[in-house]
Formats: sequence, C-alpha cells, structure tokens
Amino acid sequence: MIKFFRKIRLNLLSENKFSKYLIYAIGEIILVVIGILIALQINNANEIRKERDKEINSLLNLKADLVSEIGNTERFATYRFEKAIACSTLLNFDEPNSINDVQEYTDTYEKVFIWNTYVPNNNTFKELLSSGNLSRIKNDSIKNKLLELEKHYADISGGEHHMRREYETYLYDPHVKNIRAIPFFDLSKPNYGFPNRLRIEDIPTEQHQQLIENAKWQHNNDLFKNGLRLAYMNNSFLAGMHKNLAEYIQDLIKLIDDEIKK
Repeated sequence: MIKFFRKIRLNLLSENKFSKYLIYAIGEIILVVIGILIALQINNANEIRKERDKEINSLLNLKADLVSEIGNTERFATYRFEKAIACSTLLNFDEPNSINDVQEYTDTYEKVFIWNTYVPNNNTFKELLSSGNLSRIKNDSIKNKLLELEKHYADISGGEHHMRREYETYLYDPHVKNIRAIPFFDLSKPNYGFPNRLRIEDIPTEQHQQLIENAKWQHNNDLFKNGLRLAYMNNSFLAGMHKNLAEYIQDLIKLIDDEIKK
C-alpha cells in the first residue's frame, strides 16, 4: 500500500499536480499514523493480557493456599476445643484415689499440656506483599479481605502468646516443681519421638501411692486449678476464632473464584 502511494506521488510530482500530490501525501501520513495506532493497540492488548495472566496465576496460588488453610484452621478448632473439654473434665474430676484414677487423670491433663503453635499457610500472600506485587490483584474486595485475613492470623498468634505465658505460670511450672513429671512414660529406652507408654502393671507397686498423692495435690491445688480454668477459657476462645476463620476463608475463596471466572 505504501509503495502504491509512493508511485502515485512520483507521477503527480512529474505532472506538477501539486494539490493532488498533497492529498495523497496526507493520505500516506494518515495511513502511517493508523498503522502506528493499531500497533500500539495490539501491544497494549498484549500487555493487558499478560498482566491478567499474572493476576489469574496469583489468584490461583492464593486459592490453593486458602483451601489448604481451611483444613489447617479446622484442625486447630478441633484441637483447641478438645483441650477445653479436657480442662473441664479435670476441673470436674473426683479426687483420684487409685492408680487407675491417676492414669485417667494423667491421660487427661496430658491432653491439656501438649502444645502446638498455629502456623497459617499464607506463603503466596507474603510473597506478593514482600515483592510489591499485591497491586497485581485488581479486585479491591479480594485485596482488602486478604489484608484483613492477616489481622485474624495476628489475633490468633496474640491469643496463643498470652495463653502460653499462663500455661507456664499456672500449669507447667507448678507441675514440674511439685510432682513427678511424665510418670507413665518409659524413660529407660530412648525413641525417636515420644518414649513408650507405660501400663499400670509396668509401674512398681511401691510407686503407686506416691503417684496417687501427686495426682491429689494437682487436683486440690488452687494455682493449678486456676491454670486449668484459664486454659479452658483461652482454648475455647481460640477454638471459636478458628471456626470463624474457616468461614471467613470460605467467603474469600468464593470471591476469588468469581474473579477468576470473569
């Protein structure tokens, strides 16, 4: 097309038809401008598509993390609730008077004592935040809920930190200082992981009375019982936070799904 205009231009110049040449020259310029505009539009469309592809990829990775996180936080909701149940059982337990009572009492307080820290699966969000690519997510509702989700994680972490201090002050320290620790584990044969569990018949009869007295001390000690009450309240509260968090994440996943389908 351009060669065609150039050929006409030469013919017109040779015939001194300047006005017609001018029209064709303007047409040639317009053609070039249109070509440039089309090229820019195609380039912009390609850039928009590339950015959208990156956004979709980030959304898919976020969704994968969140789907995994639902299972994680639901497990912690159950874990915390079971510890609250164990605390309630101990607070309402009859005074241990036999070695069988001691074993039951010990099995229950060990459920309270075991400590696991909640670690959310938010790797994609942290990567987007640290790299400055959070702006890649164009949907403000998704972006705001992701930021709010981090606040939920921080609240749970703060609750755990608070509870850990109370565990150490009211449960762990009085227990270790005043009674025989982990009496139902075989400490003679180290294992990878927990030692083997002892049965009642594995414990010498002459040790039974001391274990009964230890269990009675814990059962009647006000400091230890206050620790159980605090553990009951804190674990119940955190169990509720985890339950609510699972529902919040499910709503966020729906928002992401809707955005991906656009």
